Amino acid sequence: MKKFAAYDSQGHITAYYDSIDSPVPPSVTNAIEITQDEWLACINQPGYTVVNGTLVAPLPPTNEELLAESKALQTAKASTACASALTTGFPSSALGTAHIYPSQDDDQRNLQSAVSASAVAPSNWTTRIWCANNDAWSFTAHTAAQVLQVNADWLAHRVAAQQKYADLIARINAANSIEEVQAIDW
Repeated sequence: MKKFAAYDSQGHITAYYDSIDSPVPPSVTNAIEITQDEWLACINQPGYTVVNGTLVAPLPPTNEELLAESKALQTAKASTACASALTTGFPSSALGTAHIYPSQDDDQRNLQSAVSASAVAPSNWTTRIWCANNDAWSFTAHTAAQVLQVNADWLAHRVAAQQKYADLIARINAANSIEEVQAIDW
């Protein structure tokens, strides 16, 4: 069985064919025969081209390209870590002792609703908010002042995580080597 690579006018490979299962259509005029090993190389490493009827391997990435790729990967890791920090809960001592409050999207909306309600609530007003003390979750009553303290603690937690993320991104962008980039972690 013979393998073929079809290519466009710029030499970019557009399709692969073989002489048995998928012959080169008559309408395809730019195709060269390639070996099994060349075909495997092409499908495992994008970027092969055809120049003057000859298969040409892609150039290895430059140091700048490798550094940019490393920065992109580390930035994605930092983004994921920040998103996790924002949605895995936060501490507040609004009830007098440390409790953990959930911070998924619904939890954030529920807290904002409670904050809005507390702004116009009578002095004896309370609302229930989920929180955990020593891993025991409960739907616990909070006064308006306690709701505002939970919200202030949430804002401090959120801003700290976002600032940490911003600082990491600045360090990643300023890094001059892959090793330096990889050393920057959440």
